[in-house]
Amino acid sequence: MIRSLIFFIAIILVYYAVKTVIRSAFSAYTGERSRPRSLKGEEMILDPECRTYVIKERAVTRRIGRTVHSFCSEACADRYEKAHHGERG
Repeated sequence: MIRSLIFFIAIILVYYAVKTVIRSAFSAYTGERSRPRSLKGEEMILDPECRTYVIKERAVTRRIGRTVHSFCSEACADRYEKAHHGERG
């Protein structure tokens, strides 16, 4: 039983190794290069209180004066609002 399981795993490993070598040789022969994968980026916003970057969709927003600010948390928003309560912006 164990011998057949080890044999089966060895067959799978050999299959993937041969498949990789053949793909590599084929792409070298045809001149194809693998395209770099583009990663989906998300817009980041700087928290004015703690200077941490936060994903825009997750940010806590507050209007302080005439300006809308984005924060990493309610605590940072409260601290910033207390420190800049009298300012107009």
